[in-house]
Amino acid sequence: MYLVAVLSLAAPARVFALPAVTATAAAGVLNLDLDGEGSASTHIVKVADLSLSDGGANGIEVTISSGSLTKAGGEPVAFQVAVVERGAAQPSSGDFTAVSGSFSTGASAEKDLYIKYLPASLQDPGVYAADIDIHVSDKP
Repeated sequence: MYLVAVLSLAAPARVFALPAVTATAAAGVLNLDLDGEGSASTHIVKVADLSLSDGGANGIEVTISSGSLTKAGGEPVAFQVAVVERGAAQPSSGDFTAVSGSFSTGASAEKDLYIKYLPASLQDPGVYAADIDIHVSDKP
């Protein structure tokens, strides 16, 4: 005769919300003014509409990186980022972050993403490109 013991362990189920971000390019973002004809000025330009959502109860944390507009053989143009509520006024120059910017929000939010940049007074002509990294995570 054999004695068989069955042991069943069950851990409580954990459900994680999956944060989501949708970025839609703003009108005119493919035609940024780079001056470069002997004078230059600071530009503040809306580059995207952001839709952020999360099914979690604690909201989300969003980090957006600054970077540079670049082209092969050209002088890069550094930019800073700022985010405002959808449809709010354009941010002022002091609202921009020197490096990456981050903010927390509730379960969902609609935001406008802006960049601020200052090209060189004799900026090389041509096609420039940039990546803006957006990281979204659940708030603990």
